Amino acid sequence: MYEENNIEPEFMKRPRSNPFRTPDHYFDTIEDRIMGAIEHEAKKKTTSATGKIFQLLKPVLGLAASFAVIYLLAYYPIKYFSPKSMVKSETTNISSPETLDAYTFNVSLIDENSLVSTIFSDETDTLSEIKPDELLAFLSTEMTDLEIYTEIQN
Repeated sequence: MYEENNIEPEFMKRPRSNPFRTPDHYFDTIEDRIMGAIEHEAKKKTTSATGKIFQLLKPVLGLAASFAVIYLLAYYPIKYFSPKSMVKSETTNISSPETLDAYTFNVSLIDENSLVSTIFSDETDTLSEIKPDELLAFLSTEMTDLEIYTEIQN
């Protein structure tokens, strides 16, 4: 295309010289600048021993601080939002002779025939015996189980 129109491209019109040049007298002072920078870095590194110690302890202190923050974020909400009195479960020693005797006595009171008849009996009979007024009165009382039991026994 250039040959056909006899048009010389724009980049061919420029003079042929190296476009990458350094400023004048650049390499005359480069040694002095490099040596000055090296001396400055050496002075920085040897300025204080506490700076070195802090540099060594910096990751450890960061790790300890992060554990402290996690502990505070977990411990205090659990402490303040949990109930004040935790339910303590009581364990009974079932291997003692007294409890074993009590269990065997209670089991001996159960008649197999009455147990089977109770399990397979029609429960509609027991539900029909309960009157709605009695059920409402029972539910509206604020009695504990022990008080209800003693009232039934009397």
